[in-house]
Order: sequence, then structure tokens, then C-alpha cells
Amino acid sequence: MSPSLLHRVVRGFAVYDLCVTLPFATPWTAGAMLGVMQWAHEGLALRGEAMPVFMPVHLFFVALFGVLAVIWALVRILQPTALHGAIDTVGRGLVAAWMVLALTQGATRVLGAFLVMEAAGMFVQGALLLGARRRVVAPTMGN
Repeated sequence: MSPSLLHRVVRGFAVYDLCVTLPFATPWTAGAMLGVMQWAHEGLALRGEAMPVFMPVHLFFVALFGVLAVIWALVRILQPTALHGAIDTVGRGLVAAWMVLALTQGATRVLGAFLVMEAAGMFVQGALLLGARRRVVAPTMGN
């Protein structure tokens, strides 16, 4: 595996994250996206609790985390390093764990689509990072 493959994967998941999180970066667009999630929950007759009505303080925190996710995505788009990929892989694992927790506690199954992509990013980046690490460590162990 070439380092450029790892960089392309890190950048690719960052572009995905940018597309998914940008709509959550303002209270107005976040409210609209939460409405889309509600529509999907109802339209697909998904199990789990429907999206609640978000008050201004809820939208503030959604937008705050949306802004942070957008900034993190931009960092990885501009500098798709192995370190950024490793940090992102750990973050994806944590976010996936919180999604699983929410789903087991009855949250809308709309989260399942997000969970699939978090897990995919975690496993793909993680595998590439472990493979790159093994290739770097293996030659030095034989000396």
C-alpha cells in the first residue's frame, strides 16, 4: 500500500464528513436537517423514538458540534496525514459506540445509516493504518 492510498482514504472520509456535517453547522440548517431526519423516520416507519422538537439551546449544541466537525473535516482534507487518520479512526470508534448506545436505548433507526458510515471509516482507515505500521515496523525488527 502506498502512502498516497492512505491519504486518499483519509481525505475521502473527510469529504464525506464535510458533506454530512455542513448542514448541521448553523441553527437554521441544523433545524432543517433534523426535520429531514424526522421525515425519514416517519416516512420509512422506522422503529425507535422519533426526533424530538429541538429548542434553541439544543440547536446551539447541534450547530456547535457541526462547526467542530466541519473544521475537523477541513483539516483532514487539507492535510490527510496518517496522524490525522489515526485520530479520526479513534474518534469514529467513539462516535460509533455512542450511536450504538443511543440505538439500544430506543433512538430512531435513522442513526443506523450514520453508524454504517462511521464503522466503515473506522475499519477502512484502521486497516490501512495498521498495514502501514506493520510495513514500517517489520523491516526494523529483523535487524
